[in-house]
Amino acid sequence: MKYFFSFFVGLLLPLLAQAHVGSSGVVFEGVAGKYPVQVFVQPPDVIPGTAKVTVLVGMGRVEHISLKPIYFSAGDEGSPQADPALPVGSEPGQFEGSVWFMETGSASVQVTIEGSLGKGIVVVPIVAVSTATREMPAVTGWVLVGLGVLLVGLMTTIFGASLSDSLLMPGQADTKTSRRRRVTGSVLGATFCFGILFIGNNWWKARADQYRDFLYKPYQATSSVTTQAGQPVLTLRIDSTSQHRRSLSYLVPDHGKLMHLFLVRQGSMDAFAHLHPNRLDSLTFQAALPDLPAGKYLLYADMVRYQGFSYTVTDTLDIPALPRSTSKTLTADPEDTYAVTSSVTTQQPLPGDRAITVCGKPGVKTKLQDGSTIVWEAQPNQTFQTGKVYSLNFSILTPDGKPAVLQPYLGMMGHAAVFKNDGQVYIHLHPTGTFSSASQQILENRIAETERKARNPSSPQVFRDSVDQVLAKLATLPEAARDAALMPGMKHEGHTNHLSIPYAFPQSGAYRIWVQVKRENRVLTGVFDAKVL
Repeated sequence: MKYFFSFFVGLLLPLLAQAHVGSSGVVFEGVAGKYPVQVFVQPPDVIPGTAKVTVLVGMGRVEHISLKPIYFSAGDEGSPQADPALPVGSEPGQFEGSVWFMETGSASVQVTIEGSLGKGIVVVPIVAVSTATREMPAVTGWVLVGLGVLLVGLMTTIFGASLSDSLLMPGQADTKTSRRRRVTGSVLGATFCFGILFIGNNWWKARADQYRDFLYKPYQATSSVTTQAGQPVLTLRIDSTSQHRRSLSYLVPDHGKLMHLFLVRQGSMDAFAHLHPNRLDSLTFQAALPDLPAGKYLLYADMVRYQGFSYTVTDTLDIPALPRSTSKTLTADPEDTYAVTSSVTTQQPLPGDRAITVCGKPGVKTKLQDGSTIVWEAQPNQTFQTGKVYSLNFSILTPDGKPAVLQPYLGMMGHAAVFKNDGQVYIHLHPTGTFSSASQQILENRIAETERKARNPSSPQVFRDSVDQVLAKLATLPEAARDAALMPGMKHEGHTNHLSIPYAFPQSGAYRIWVQVKRENRVLTGVFDAKVL
């Protein structure tokens, strides 16, 4: 038990869910050794493929930057050599490079910086999966057809000549027999060529079918709302046929939770919940439902498996109009939160509810549920560009206008959930970026090993029971001790009121951003709208 506890506490570092919907770019913001850096990785959507990596170094003279792809399955010893990242002439401190990913799986880009401040290394986890197919351009197809016809013609001519002209003596006239042999040779040549084309076409189709079989397939799930002794309960059940050799018995905790489940009301985007369901069995999760208004909700549930591979399960959930429950048959997780704000579609007065928060915009200060305020430090009505990394900066002030002292919430100083208003983009963010810190630590530990082949975990039942024991142990710890376990090495007695979260919006459109911080033992939720061009 002691071994499993120490092992899994290591995995409970804050997880910046690489799980996402429609937002594939991975951003890291922090330090590599003594160098303050920002790394932006754009993974390929087809494997094999290349990832584009941009590195911004904020201090020190850089002499060399190298980029190395490392898989969990192969470790450092089984990975290829590093490639250099080259300086971008017009941008001081900016470097760019690319790395090849040849196989699917949990992977990372190891960034090594050498210069006046010594050597610094950071590992940025990514998920290397094929999510797209490529259609051959029509022009290329016609060019290949033309070349194919030319080659078939040449081959039939060569076959025909080899059985006729090559057998004639110098100066001998063409005969009826040689002409017949030429036709026979041409027919044999054409038959051979078309046989080769037939075999090649079947091979190509088999490879294409195999590629489609290995395209990333998300878990499928169904969600429902029932009542237990008058208390509304949300149940999420994952379809066992969608596991595809990805057993959910091998889940590891993220911020001390096996699942982070987000709800946002579809269309109006005016009601939000951040829940942490309990695991009933390897496929079924259940949570007490807060007092959300009735409607159809978009559901996003984040999970992480032991190799550092993160997943998002999606569904839609119909929540009926239910009377406010006083029953506590199922105890809600103490970190569960919800909030209600104005609709993105209509201007309606906000109902009286303790979870009400006013929606803000860049550069506008808005009130939180306890009377404190939050401001998005940006130009008023600022618009954002797709594919560009922004630092989303927020400041929180007490009701009397002084800088607020923030507390860790789920082991981090802040969380953000970003939704595109049409539901096509979702991501769960934290101050160090868009990736999983648990994945980062898992891959760092794997890199430190010398084995080329990753060790398999224990049996599903043993692994699952061990995780459940660690979670039960964490639940008994005082809040300060739990925060120390989730964020080892960080001082927890007082923090700045400033929160900075890096992100690159992947698509143009309207977005709603829900920002969560903790103050005076209460989780506060701010909400902002953003326009992306």
